[in-house]
Amino acid sequence: ARSIARPRAAPTRRNGRTRSKRPVASPRASSSSASSPPSSAAAVGARVDAYYEWSRFPGRVHYERSGDPATCKRHVLLLHGFGVGTFHYDAQLRELADDDTCVWALDYCGQGSSWPTASSADDDAVAGFQYGADTWRDQIEHFVETIVGAPDALYVAGNSLGGYLALYLAATRPDLVRGLFLLNATPFWGFNPNNPNDGSLLGKLAPWRGALPTPRWIKAPLRAYWDSFRSVENVRGLLGLVYGKAGRERLDDELVANIVAPTDNPHALDAFCSVVWSPKSALGFDEMLAAVDEETKRGRMCVAMLYGRDDPWVVPLWGQRLKRAVRAADYYELSETGHCPAHESPGTVNDITRRYLRWHSGEGDKPVVSADGFGSLIDGRARNPFEKLDEWRFARADA
Repeated sequence: ARSIARPRAAPTRRNGRTRSKRPVASPRASSSSASSPPSSAAAVGARVDAYYEWSRFPGRVHYERSGDPATCKRHVLLLHGFGVGTFHYDAQLRELADDDTCVWALDYCGQGSSWPTASSADDDAVAGFQYGADTWRDQIEHFVETIVGAPDALYVAGNSLGGYLALYLAATRPDLVRGLFLLNATPFWGFNPNNPNDGSLLGKLAPWRGALPTPRWIKAPLRAYWDSFRSVENVRGLLGLVYGKAGRERLDDELVANIVAPTDNPHALDAFCSVVWSPKSALGFDEMLAAVDEETKRGRMCVAMLYGRDDPWVVPLWGQRLKRAVRAADYYELSETGHCPAHESPGTVNDITRRYLRWHSGEGDKPVVSADGFGSLIDGRARNPFEKLDEWRFARADA
């Protein structure tokens, strides 16, 4: 397999925050690869932008890597949110990798730059494939075992959907995961029941379960909505709703272009339809938390939560619930930060993550506050009336 390292422009500073001048929606480096670790023609440890093949997916899967996997002490795998890709972790790929740490970022099938190679979504090659949480979990598991190499010290970091998938992997394959970094993890995904025979009304009435090809009667009426949903104006508006004050300067044309570009893929609408209709994960979010909690109690896994305080979607109440479910989790709250902490406040996230990794490896103290003062370790207790009511209800159920 082949891969090449993509040249990187030097970052620039704006208002005291580091910002990368990354080419807007530039084509990815072309490489072909099998289900085995790709070899790089670039210098060892250089940033690699590559593709590989997963036998279950009729296309190529994209990933990036910084650092030397042959000599590092630990690996960090970054899992992105819905509708973005590895580009959302540019600051982490650039700044977290060092002699001790190798950083990886992966595009899920049907996201970022991971797409089927068939020219049409109606091609027989894609028939039967299903985009959804279970598929993505399996893809990540395969990536860790085959490309990363199932290292002894793997930490998985995930934002939004990526946090959900990071928990899913840790709950089902704890042997692969030494630690989790959860960044405003979404606590739910999908509406179709995992078991169509569960007796629920939705299970009986759901006309499709996301396996391609997309029925025309579903695809046709969604096309107009899809074109509106993926428009530059709508994407910019949605980001404006979920980004906090600290991340507003990073909400620029480059970010919007990188999000919109994959939606031009001929398979994009079908992937969107499949995601919407695919079943929930086989394991529920609360079940994932319970499994991870057991691992932390046995000292086999650490969990750090880096949650933007000003997220209007995954509000602090959800972070407090997670902290109550996984009592050993360390809860860091980031001020002036919304739904996407790693992109909005990269300096804060990178500082806490770097120091936390070293602490967990026995190389220093656990961070209590970030160097810039925007991130602090908190106890996760309820503060407003709604949170206190939720906390009270949890206490009653746990009694």
